[in-house]
Amino acid sequence: MELVNIVDEYGNKIEYKRYQGRPFHPETLGNIGDHLAEVAAYNGQTDDVLLCTFPKSGTHWVFNMVQMIRGNNLEYSGTPVVMECHPISDIEKVPSPRMYHTHATYPFIPDAAKRGNIKLIQVMRNPKDSALSHYKFFKSMRNMAYEGTLDGFLKYYLSDEFFGIGCSLFTYIKEWEEAKRNNKDLCILDLRYEDLKKNLFENIIKITKFLNLERTDAFLHEVEQNVSFERLKGKHNTMTGETDRWKDLADGGRLPVYRKGIIGDWKNTFTVAQNEKFDAVYKEKMEEMGLPLDEFIFE
Repeated sequence: MELVNIVDEYGNKIEYKRYQGRPFHPETLGNIGDHLAEVAAYNGQTDDVLLCTFPKSGTHWVFNMVQMIRGNNLEYSGTPVVMECHPISDIEKVPSPRMYHTHATYPFIPDAAKRGNIKLIQVMRNPKDSALSHYKFFKSMRNMAYEGTLDGFLKYYLSDEFFGIGCSLFTYIKEWEEAKRNNKDLCILDLRYEDLKKNLFENIIKITKFLNLERTDAFLHEVEQNVSFERLKGKHNTMTGETDRWKDLADGGRLPVYRKGIIGDWKNTFTVAQNEKFDAVYKEKMEEMGLPLDEFIFE
């Protein structure tokens, strides 16, 4: 494992861990290899659910949505345990039925999930919104892996230097799409952030059916009300939103995960030049990898 520190000609700084040629967030545990081996070997329980997202794609929103549906209650569940950033022992402490989370690309999820023994819910988002949200997220915390301007951030975000967990955005999309095409054992539900915003109740029903649960429409409408952005943000600002794991990054370990929660906010911030550059790189990378250009809703 190598610790990489890069400063470009404009003073923008990025820091990450490199393992087997791949970029990992510096909060990834240990020397990468040993922890990834533990994650790969983790068998979980038969009713476990692993939430898979590229950073800033609605992770906490969907996590709390699923927790309410599974628990048959309207309690706020806070921040999920993250496989690459928590020891496996922390997952073992999560009460059943358990849900935990990963930003990792497909090769680094548990082998049990690849065999279909752990259910997966994946959420993807328009990468322009996700990039802006990620930049604002970094700017709101201490000791983060990026320091600099939005221009510098977008340069890294669209490059192979950017750390999802183990890859850039484009490799993440490619490896997951190939897995879903080629691995018929995967038990996975695909969700889109934009569709959740537009058709929330329909997607709550979809999640409920995927989990083989029976819930009344009246209860599911209550879930819909309780996962509104305003309610979740308010709950997050209580003690439930605190965690020792992230106390070096934010006061009380309360990650600033709720900002605006809207579609298309990138249009309020990106310059014409930034947008054109993003479109050009996106088109080039997607075509290079043989991926459909309309993978995301650009609004």
